[in-house]
Amino acid sequence: MAKASGKSFSPAFWRFWTAMVVSGLGDGIRTTALAVFAAALTRDPVQVAMVTLAGKLPWACVGPFAGVLVDRVDRWRALWICDVVRVAVLVVFVALMLAGQVGVVVLAIAAFSLSSVQTMSNNLSQAVVPDVADKETLDTANSRILGGQFVTVEFVGAPLGTALFVLSEPTPFVVDALSFVVSAVLVFSLRTVGGDPARSCVPLTPAVLWSEMVFGVRWLWRHQTLRTLCLLGGVLNFAVVGVLGIAVLYALEVLRISQTGYGLLLAFIAVGGLVGLLVAPGLVAAVGRGRALKAVLLMCPVAFLVGGVTTDAVVAATALAFVGVGISVFNVVTATIRQTVIPAALFGRVNGAYRFVGNGLSPLGALAGGLVADGFGLRAPFFVGAFLLLTAVFVVSFGWPGLLSSVREARRDGG
Repeated sequence: MAKASGKSFSPAFWRFWTAMVVSGLGDGIRTTALAVFAAALTRDPVQVAMVTLAGKLPWACVGPFAGVLVDRVDRWRALWICDVVRVAVLVVFVALMLAGQVGVVVLAIAAFSLSSVQTMSNNLSQAVVPDVADKETLDTANSRILGGQFVTVEFVGAPLGTALFVLSEPTPFVVDALSFVVSAVLVFSLRTVGGDPARSCVPLTPAVLWSEMVFGVRWLWRHQTLRTLCLLGGVLNFAVVGVLGIAVLYALEVLRISQTGYGLLLAFIAVGGLVGLLVAPGLVAAVGRGRALKAVLLMCPVAFLVGGVTTDAVVAATALAFVGVGISVFNVVTATIRQTVIPAALFGRVNGAYRFVGNGLSPLGALAGGLVADGFGLRAPFFVGAFLLLTAVFVVSFGWPGLLSSVREARRDGG
């Protein structure tokens, strides 16, 4: 099939992009609606954070095994099946809502179930990008895909999720289900695109599943650049989710804004994320991937400190927008490095291991954020996050001098 050429992309790429953007809109609506739903049920920061924790936990306990499956299945077929499964879960969840049977526990179960499927879907979607974009356009392709998702997940989905929840509690979840229906249809039309990974003739027993998962972890650990980026991404996710897990209470009680204002606060973060996605390719071309990573890793803790000391909603939103910039640049750069460095036949296993560490620290961040906020106040997670990020950058800069500056030279040799 025709892939992207130069700065243009094929119709297949844009169908894939549309599927990711549409499903991203549903994700943004649902994620915000779940947080607002939790805050409507309880003002206990630990219980609210537990819903966020449940949504992040699958990256630690499901992600690595999903990575093994990605290297063994028809990736395009599996991708649309993930959408169908999420529609089914949401139908059951809405039925429970209409029956008045949803509490914090049910919210957590729904968040865990949907995120479990999402771990598989996200791994698959990253694995198939090279099927619809040439190697020379991966930075731009990843920027376009992540940019579209960021706009719909945060910029549109976040405030829309709050507004729809206020209008009618089941509505945001119905819209989320419809978004996956549209995505499934689009991805189904692309099911013959690209080549499948080499299929193993060894049956997938629990022992083989564990062995292949361990192989992915070991391959990642032996690659110094990927290993370090993975650990940095884990610390970044831990810090960010520690804040976002209690952000709804921070908005309502510290900034004194409404539920709708909370949605707008998330939209500000999304604006920053969009800016980061738009500037990432140019920033990488101008200063290199290593310097770009170092800049955003230093920018995020400063933004956290500002968010932690202010009571002004505009100042807080502006500061958190810079966090959005940093996350986006980091995600674009590291996604391209993984797609370049990891052999295609191993991508699922190694990427699953990478996301196990990078995203697996997210649930711990949500739990820590709730406990810290409960013990020391809703500002405390901001200060803890700033300290952790500054410490991580310091350790990498002095423990592995020059490593971040050399990420452009990463090779497919595992070393």
